[in-house]
Amino acid sequence: MPRNPRFDLQLDSPGLLERQWLEPGEKTVDWIPQWKLPEFEGVPRPPWTIEQVLRRVAKVLWLTLVWVVGSVVLLIVLAILADGLSGADAGGSGKKVKGPNVVLRGKGRDSVMGRLITPELRCRGLWVFTNRRIAFVAVDGRTHGKLLSGSGDPSTFTEPVPIRTLFEVRDPQYRYEGEVDRLRRTRILRRFKPAGVYRRITFADGSGIDLRRYRK
Repeated sequence: MPRNPRFDLQLDSPGLLERQWLEPGEKTVDWIPQWKLPEFEGVPRPPWTIEQVLRRVAKVLWLTLVWVVGSVVLLIVLAILADGLSGADAGGSGKKVKGPNVVLRGKGRDSVMGRLITPELRCRGLWVFTNRRIAFVAVDGRTHGKLLSGSGDPSTFTEPVPIRTLFEVRDPQYRYEGEVDRLRRTRILRRFKPAGVYRRITFADGSGIDLRRYRK
């Protein structure tokens, strides 16, 4: 299972995918990073493996230690930088995207989507939609140099790196229904608000995947 694959929108994923993953003549339609689990709509969340449980426990213990030791340092740093924070450049588009990046839809574990859910979907990786398939892939190792945050300049890959396909469905097994507008429910008032435009992939039984549209 991949260890610590790190993706974000700064990663030169198209170039990496073209060199090592795409088949001849295959073209990328869109790709979406996954830092946390997708949203599960009518299908169960993936089970845990022993390795994943042990990694999660170790992570919780480590983060607890970091929080205890670093809380005083953090307060000092915030006090020093307080004057500069108000004028800092947020970077990116300046608009926070709300709503899930990926929604896995279905009607129970016996639906097509439900049967495709495995513990590997708990990994960090990249959802890739091409003219031939929908897949979830991961890269072994770090792709950004800034510790903990996952930000910073993307790594330069001078040689092939391990890419693993954790989930894959070929186009004869689904139909692409085009773009749909999804709604999200707010946490406090429980109101429905627009979540954005998604690309909808549907299987024979009506279950499927909605991918947030990042690129036209």
